[in-house]
Amino acid sequence: MSKRLRIIIGFAAPLAVAVLFALRNYIIGFEKHFPECYVHKMTGLWCTGCGNTRSVNDLLHFRIITALRDNPAMPFIAFLLLMLYLETVIGISGREVKLLPRKGLVWGLIIAAFLVFYVLRNIFPVLGPVS
Repeated sequence: MSKRLRIIIGFAAPLAVAVLFALRNYIIGFEKHFPECYVHKMTGLWCTGCGNTRSVNDLLHFRIITALRDNPAMPFIAFLLLMLYLETVIGISGREVKLLPRKGLVWGLIIAAFLVFYVLRNIFPVLGPVS
């Protein structure tokens, strides 16, 4: 990635996050327009996407623990984006830093852990999204 692009990302990303937080009440207002999860409605089981909207809502209000409980994918994605941003900003100085693993095995294990969680939350109700 070119230094120029890194600098643009370094300035644009915090501005985008600031706008997101400034408009969070409007963004959260769109929640009522989202359809119910048909998998949950028809089967009573939590699908992999169940709780994502609530998780984003919780993240926008800095309720990290509740966001993890609703669906850990959203906080994990936010963490990944933060690490990628830090890699980009550090790269402006010319130092190449890898804060995230690049091995396929690591990502395979992470995906497997998420899949196990999604199965377990249908077995143990305490792991399901907060209603």
